[in-house]
Amino acid sequence: MNDQKEPETTSARTVFRNIWTGLKSYLTDWRNLLGHALLGVCFVVIAVWAPINIWLKLVIIAVLITLNILRMRNKNKKSIAEEGNNE
Repeated sequence: MNDQKEPETTSARTVFRNIWTGLKSYLTDWRNLLGHALLGVCFVVIAVWAPINIWLKLVIIAVLITLNILRMRNKNKKSIAEEGNNE
């Protein structure tokens, strides 16, 4: 009958598509994988000799993710600026 899509459905799909794209790029970046692997090794080493609180671990992981996201955004801004200069 009426094939028009509701704005809420379209915007929700766009939001989920943006989240998926960002998550996919975050998880496939080798620097992020390296950072999380090194952090995991550090946690294992620290847990053997000096157990730390789970909340401290969660804060460290949140800070690592935040720094990686900021690094990726900065990298994207630089690459866009370089493309603009080359034209």
